[in-house]
Amino acid sequence: MTAKPHALRLRDVVNLAAPHTWAASVLPSLLALAVSYGETGHIPADLAVCLFLAAVLMQSAVNALNDYADYVKGTDTAENSPEDYDAVIVYGLAPRTARNIGFAFLAAALIPGIYAVVRCGIFPLLVGLAGGAAVVFYSFGPSPLSYLPLGELVSGLVMGVGIPLAGVSMLTGRVNPLVLLLSLPVALGIAMIMFSNNACDIDRDTLAGRRTAACLLGRERTDRLYRAALIAWISLPAVILLLLGRFTSLLTYALVLPVLLPSFLIHFRRPLSPEGRPAVMAGINSLNLLLGFAWCVAVLVK
Repeated sequence: MTAKPHALRLRDVVNLAAPHTWAASVLPSLLALAVSYGETGHIPADLAVCLFLAAVLMQSAVNALNDYADYVKGTDTAENSPEDYDAVIVYGLAPRTARNIGFAFLAAALIPGIYAVVRCGIFPLLVGLAGGAAVVFYSFGPSPLSYLPLGELVSGLVMGVGIPLAGVSMLTGRVNPLVLLLSLPVALGIAMIMFSNNACDIDRDTLAGRRTAACLLGRERTDRLYRAALIAWISLPAVILLLLGRFTSLLTYALVLPVLLPSFLIHFRRPLSPEGRPAVMAGINSLNLLLGFAWCVAVLVK
């Protein structure tokens, strides 16, 4: 049962934006800064601000529009959404208002994007438009991407690869193909956020008609794949640095690993269940911050 609709509050706007998930937009932006500074030795402050604003606003749009889509499709209910910050419409915000706020976030992201185009050329805008299209198709249409076994792949590519690629182009004035390789650990981390959510929500998503990868695999195979993906995620930076022959960066990452391992091992043992979902989501967000920051530092050090 949905709560009685109430007037829009600032708290609702913040909850729709979901700042606790912003690691997925902030970390790719940080990676773009690390790569750009390593290339040029300086960062244009105005363009760096534009990059962060555009990335965060686009992610806020994803969060808001997905809340709206989950509500109208019946996925989010008072019975399966205990926290008001996690299902804003269920707790009294008018669905149309939530939808309009989502599109307002998306429109606002165009403002720093247009500024970047004036300063840097068309490439960042093209990447941004592709990202905007992904935002819309992620939640809307007859077969939204979030309802298909493509959500993890699309979110990882659009945010984990698209943001660094566009960001480095903005900050350095050129497209750097190496970013495609350097962005893979961040992209995998972002994909793991969605995989964590879907792995915990298999029962709810199945009832809602979703065909996520976790729903198709089933709980046992999803659990095995999830643990394997965690190991691949923490190992991938070392593999990339070895391939590139960047041994100082590899040493930097190796020195940070002992700090990361306790949090990683705790999360590795967490059960993927509806009851454990809050801890799983908090853990995967924390790991994204830790591993993402370690990767950015390793990339910066040559």
